Amino acid sequence: RSIFVFTHDSIALGEDGPTHQPVEQLMSLRLIPGLTVLRPADANETAAAWRVAIEHTEGPVALALTRQKLPVLDPDRFPIIEGVPRGAYVLSDPDDGSPNVVLIATGSEVHLALQAQNALSERGVRARVVSMPSWELFRAQPPEYRREVLPPDVPKLAIEAGIALGWRKIVGSRGDVIGLDRFGASAPGKVVYEKLGFTVENVVERALALIKADGEEDG
Repeated sequence: RSIFVFTHDSIALGEDGPTHQPVEQLMSLRLIPGLTVLRPADANETAAAWRVAIEHTEGPVALALTRQKLPVLDPDRFPIIEGVPRGAYVLSDPDDGSPNVVLIATGSEVHLALQAQNALSERGVRARVVSMPSWELFRAQPPEYRREVLPPDVPKLAIEAGIALGWRKIVGSRGDVIGLDRFGASAPGKVVYEKLGFTVENVVERALALIKADGEEDG
């Protein structure tokens, strides 16, 4: 019942350069049999993840935490306590009906997904935001729950500032991934994010492209 705590989980600590931006480590941890990995999005998801870790009795747990400052998700508004133990959950749904696209994110990129949801809404697009702190916990959920969170007939866009390998299985053949299959760069974190495509504008563009392609396939 070991608990491992990792920090510097992505590219936002830009000034320290690529050697301090472990884009490959998170996916490497997910490949270890029997290890449960959680990458929480904020302080409240971290608290929920820590509870998962200390109550988990079926092998070691690794928490992948960020070093940069992040907004705090309101637990009265978002179902964090119930959602994190299930590995993934619907963080935010459109007000006006079923989603046109699902944005799946982990860690600090969850906040980017929420910003993109608002930008898409302004363009008349209904986007669902799913926070997925743990692949392993989500895979352990009943198929009905997994389909409820990630509807098979809705295009999916995953957002994670790390290696994209593995996400294709989650988003499916009609989905897309905004990832990072290279090491980062030496620059302020905000600049690195912008230069490498982790922006609201890029998420919106990729989501709209998915919706268009999905409509053409159905047509």
